[in-house]
Amino acid sequence: MPIIGGSYSLNVNSIYASLFNMIIAEQVFADNISGKNSKLVGEAKAEVGLYGDSKNYWSTDVLKSHPFGADSEAANLLAIDRGPSPKGQRIVIDVFRQIRLTTDQYLSKQAWMSEGSFGQFISVMKGWITETKKVYDETTYNAFVGTHISGADVNTVNVDLRSASSGQPLYGLTGDEKANMTAKLIAQALADLFDDLGDVSRKYNVYKFLRSYSEDKIKVIWNKKFINQIQRVNLPSIFHKDGLMEKFNEYSLPSRYFGTVITSTNKSSYAASTPTTGKPIDSDDDTYDPGVGNANGTIRTLYEVDVTVSAVDYHLFAGDEIPAGATIKSGGTFELGTVYIEDATVICKVVTKLPPYMSAFEVGTSFFNPRSLTETNYLTFGHNTLEAILDSAYVTVKAQL
Repeated sequence: MPIIGGSYSLNVNSIYASLFNMIIAEQVFADNISGKNSKLVGEAKAEVGLYGDSKNYWSTDVLKSHPFGADSEAANLLAIDRGPSPKGQRIVIDVFRQIRLTTDQYLSKQAWMSEGSFGQFISVMKGWITETKKVYDETTYNAFVGTHISGADVNTVNVDLRSASSGQPLYGLTGDEKANMTAKLIAQALADLFDDLGDVSRKYNVYKFLRSYSEDKIKVIWNKKFINQIQRVNLPSIFHKDGLMEKFNEYSLPSRYFGTVITSTNKSSYAASTPTTGKPIDSDDDTYDPGVGNANGTIRTLYEVDVTVSAVDYHLFAGDEIPAGATIKSGGTFELGTVYIEDATVICKVVTKLPPYMSAFEVGTSFFNPRSLTETNYLTFGHNTLEAILDSAYVTVKAQL
């Protein structure tokens, strides 16, 4: 008999109806979070300590050469030739969170058959404190990485994967042939992008400073949807050029983390008086209507949040779908800029420096309440508001479908 919500009763003995069958054993599952998608935040995280609250990133631009006038240059000896003004980016530790858990060593024991099973339960529950922190870090960081769009002149590269009419690259192809051609087109687009990033240019960073990015600095963060589509083809022969094989599957995230943040500027693109495909927001009352099977689209939260929709309480981590009926507007269930609509056309993100995740502190404390005989454990931590490094390249590679 399945246990729903942790509530159950002992079974009546089949011979003696006045007796109940005893419990044989109890087990509390402990292997709950794999951490499979925590690689990115693990590499981006930096322990910065308790002193100070910010880190400054300074960027400078290239100098220039001048015609040399030989003897006539003597008159210019005292001329001042300063370089272009540097530009700075300040990243501040300004987000502070706390995880809490109350347990006791007395009345709760009455729900368990032995000290061993109770001890296992308490151990697992306390373990959830650090596991919850891992979930927070992983989901918050991944949702940012998958939705950030750079303000550089070139922030998006489109790969033509259309097959609806003749003349399109995948026209008439099916099965392995289609998968093989898809992989080749993506590989070619990435090889071209790597070559362009390696050339001196101002178009890939927000400052428009002259930059050239080496391939060892480039990181490709794949959408697992596309990875899974092309895994079965002959990857070594397709992704052999210019170190592409090393970039394949180096980093990958589930497709739910990739999307477009909904703001006051683009909200109308995803809204209609009658929600339909690609427009899951009801423009009449700003409510979210995903449609049957999310046919209209899927909107997710960028941050961990508690919300109440239609008198039902929800706790969401970043990347979770918001409840149907939630409002997306100023003063609504979700503010504009705090949610994103999932975008199935994003193939990957190509970055030259991961957005920093600065950890100020992470401290565990506890408090014993002698009146209630309870102990509350706390884990308090702080980190910076996530933002990309403006001096680096941050390119979204999308499929034209």
